[in-house]
Amino acid sequence: MNKFTVNFVSFAILLFASSLNIASAAQPCSGNWSNVNKSQDVLDLGEGVTLTTNVHRGTLSSANSKQQGTGGCSDIVLTFPDGSVKMFYACARKGENGVFVDYGELKPGEGAPKGVWNIEKGFGTGDYKNLTAKGTWEMLLSDGKSTVGSFKGKCTY
Repeated sequence: MNKFTVNFVSFAILLFASSLNIASAAQPCSGNWSNVNKSQDVLDLGEGVTLTTNVHRGTLSSANSKQQGTGGCSDIVLTFPDGSVKMFYACARKGENGVFVDYGELKPGEGAPKGVWNIEKGFGTGDYKNLTAKGTWEMLLSDGKSTVGSFKGKCTY
């Protein structure tokens, strides 16, 4: 092999290896979600503490990621005497080529209704099997029965 061929093959291998790293690098992902409340149960624990469970049906869409789907969410909301709220949720949505699952929370004292979300590798099927992601979500509008919001974060496929 001549020197030009060796250099060209080395360059091609380096270029291919670089493209693998780019494909697995975290990319910005963002979009919108909407939920319609299907059921709610409020348990007044006394002393200003309530525990509320909700079940929702809804959608999630994104212009810059594979996260597109319909499905449902369930959440648990704790309200404290000082008016602060702690909320945990999990959602599962079916997209064109699989199911993706995210979970997250809203912590007391964070001010506006914003929270964090996560998707762990293996918490999905099909196109979402290798998806990992995390970011923040924000409630934009709610009337107590239906809610719309947005999300943003970093996704790796």
